[in-house]
Amino acid sequence: MREIPFSLEEHPCFSSPKVGLAVLGHPIAHSISPVLHKAALEVLSTKEPSFSHWTYERLDVHPKELRRALDQLSDAGFIGLNLTIPHKVEVLDFLEHLDDEASIMGAVNTLALHGNKWTGYNTDGYGLKMALEKELSCDLVDAKIFILGAGGAARAAATQTLLSGANLVHIHNRTAKNLNNLTTLLHQEFDSERIIGSTSQTLNDADFCGKDWIVINATSLGLKLGEPSPLSIPCKQFGKQSVFYDMIYNPPRTKFLCEAEASGFRNANGLSMLVYQAKRALEIWSNREISAETMFEAAKSHFGD
Repeated sequence: MREIPFSLEEHPCFSSPKVGLAVLGHPIAHSISPVLHKAALEVLSTKEPSFSHWTYERLDVHPKELRRALDQLSDAGFIGLNLTIPHKVEVLDFLEHLDDEASIMGAVNTLALHGNKWTGYNTDGYGLKMALEKELSCDLVDAKIFILGAGGAARAAATQTLLSGANLVHIHNRTAKNLNNLTTLLHQEFDSERIIGSTSQTLNDADFCGKDWIVINATSLGLKLGEPSPLSIPCKQFGKQSVFYDMIYNPPRTKFLCEAEASGFRNANGLSMLVYQAKRALEIWSNREISAETMFEAAKSHFGD
């Protein structure tokens, strides 16, 4: 993986049979997406040599350059893009076509070039669903979901769990504005009885004591070492079958997960979600089945685990 991400002024160009894929963000140096995709493409190329001409890069794209980037990269031979912060919502203004899940989630993390037009997809929801099922043996049907945060990651988590049959989704955010915006959007798509919200002032600990919940951290608290857990309720108060999932994967053990571990609960970090969303994105671009295990092995090797 190239150590320094490409800028929009210096990115490579591709002509047939070469194909470009990339992840766009600002900043983007932290992304390990190239590690995952290049490992999977190497496996694909052993069966179909044409995939040896596919490559995946990181591009640092400022929000003001996003529209220009989409036009420029399609002309440069890129056929698939991933989007991360801060582009997942802003890109909606530049797209004519969205798949159903991206439309409901109101965010896009994957673009595929069809003709000369980009189509938007959201594979984050799929990634979360697979991570909960595979890593923590969760059945989302009739489950109770407690989501911490009310940003784009929380919206994807809430939408996916509701689509998957969750009985109740409780969204908790420190302040009311973003919380109300999110619950209002969700009420437009789903039964309002299945969606409730709370702030720091309205959270009732008794709603969780002794009850089994799937607790998901969709905030950024924990990205920096030493940051506190976003969960104000002691983990030990939850039902014994509760599970705890942190969308953050680096650092691998946040305060949120350490507290869950100390209380004896099953828990996992966001690496599995990253892998499964990447797997689904590459399947969209390649129209081939992708091995999640190959991506997991590449990620673990990258982190020295």
